Amino acid sequence: MTSAHPIADRQESAAAIRVLKAIAVAHLRNQRAQMLSLGVSIALAVVGLMTGSGSRYSTAITLSGTLWAALYMGAMAPWAERYLRIAATLQEMFDAEVLGLPWNNVAVGNRIGDDEVSRLSRPFRGGEDRLRGYYLVVDAAAPYDVLFCLEQNLAWGSRIRLRFAQLMLGVLVLWSVAGILLTLATGGTVSRLVTGWFVPSLGLLLLCLDMYRTQMTSIQERLRVLGLVRAVIDNPTSPVITTPDALTRFARQVQDTLYQMRRLQPRLPAWYFLRYHDQDKGDFQIRMQELESRFPRP
Repeated sequence: MTSAHPIADRQESAAAIRVLKAIAVAHLRNQRAQMLSLGVSIALAVVGLMTGSGSRYSTAITLSGTLWAALYMGAMAPWAERYLRIAATLQEMFDAEVLGLPWNNVAVGNRIGDDEVSRLSRPFRGGEDRLRGYYLVVDAAAPYDVLFCLEQNLAWGSRIRLRFAQLMLGVLVLWSVAGILLTLATGGTVSRLVTGWFVPSLGLLLLCLDMYRTQMTSIQERLRVLGLVRAVIDNPTSPVITTPDALTRFARQVQDTLYQMRRLQPRLPAWYFLRYHDQDKGDFQIRMQELESRFPRP
């Protein structure tokens, strides 16, 4: 039995689910590189704090940190970037098919072949249930169904990334405050605080700061485009609403922006997304009901 809405039907198809599996696998491989970087940074920071700047092991720790940085930049970062690019292209394939948008060869490049999608999806080990119903599909007149899906992409992503950015900033602040309090409690000097606490943990602090910065950049851009989408929804006389070609151009421009952001910032871990999934979904269901009452389907 099929759904009454084409978007809901398309996102539940076997081909769409296979693409979502491939996206999950590609993001997982990218996140493993990110988590390895975070783990090594934490380990080097802790070891550096335990040994101290005057220890005979300090030179070895500094050398280890330098070698890790070179390894990450030379091997891990390109590997992570490759899978980030693959995941962004796969997500674009899913969105273009489900939302009925034209493919942008200039911005995105070629589609990934069906055989490669199948290969990438094979290692997926999660349940298919969490892949189904990717979009909340509003039972409203066209083109509000497509616009609401674009709104979800922008608004929901902004929420999740803001929480993660605040978490990274919190780690940075707590780590810094802990160092200051420990130095004061032991009667240390500013020089000891810098050399004994901040220098060994510099990699960790810079990583948290970079994560915070990149997430906030993504949030600002998403919110900017979200304002444009909501302005169109709230203006029934907009050419985007009344002219099919204008809708296609506008939706394609929004998708191009989303693709560029996905190429730069990886998706957050699945567990972090699921932590707030139900409450976020409830909020967007309220928004969906509002649109259904304002713009009922004929």
